[in-house]
Amino acid sequence: MSQYSEWKAATIEDGETESAEVDLGRDYDYLEVQIPTITSGTLSLKVAEKTGGSFRSLGNSITTSAGTHNYHDVWGLGGWQFIKVVSSAEQGDDRLIRVRGMRY
Repeated sequence: MSQYSEWKAATIEDGETESAEVDLGRDYDYLEVQIPTITSGTLSLKVAEKTGGSFRSLGNSITTSAGTHNYHDVWGLGGWQFIKVVSSAEQGDDRLIRVRGMRY
């Protein structure tokens, strides 16, 4: 039986390249991601073992183009709880990226 966390905000603020820390509430296998229109670039994750810990890059990134669309994807998370969403380009406005953990 699948388990899901509640949706959380991983907002990348105007002029920034990464969101604040997001606590998913527990460790999860996968991350469901809703990506709004963004400044062209790649998105990836940073993870940490504890809140306020040292964040490090995790796995592959996804390439997306600027546009007037939303994009939905599932990324392998590998059992992490504390994440940041990172963009390779500064954002031209606040970008609300919604995330939630998934376990199988």
